[in-house]
Amino acid sequence: MSTTSAPDVAIEAAVARLKKTCQEAYAKYMHSCSHSVWHIRTQLVEPNAQYREANQLIDELIAATDWKEVALEDGWALAQKGKVVIGGLKKTGHGHVIVIYPGEEKASGGYAYSHKDKTTGKIKSEVLRSHGIFPRALSTALGPWPGAKSMGDKTVWDPWANDDIFDDVKFWSKG
Repeated sequence: MSTTSAPDVAIEAAVARLKKTCQEAYAKYMHSCSHSVWHIRTQLVEPNAQYREANQLIDELIAATDWKEVALEDGWALAQKGKVVIGGLKKTGHGHVIVIYPGEEKASGGYAYSHKDKTTGKIKSEVLRSHGIFPRALSTALGPWPGAKSMGDKTVWDPWANDDIFDDVKFWSKG
């Protein structure tokens, strides 16, 4: 006799669908955050959702009556149940959007990045230190920042990699 209850099985199935759909989006749209989030949204939440660039999508989520802004920890808890939680930040030109990926929270950073040393002008490679424990992210991007590409291996903080900027990132879930 099974000890797993029906609600547990339903949640496990929803989490598995979310992970599978995130993997598909990452493989198909590695260089476009807007496309990857649109893929997840249309596969799991709103089949007829129109494609929107990041800034337009954020405006739509803010204005929507059926998408609610959620605190990061609440968004993480929803993702653990297989719910789609979109995070994003508008920016002049192009914003950025992500999806909270289900799984244990983890330390941000820990990956190599390159930058120009302000003193010497030479390119340096360093490992980004952690800025805390955060939920995991599905994130794709056109740009070269290594924290902006994550198939659950980096956190929701890493695409922005700045505490002050991350303070302005918002999260939404439907219903």
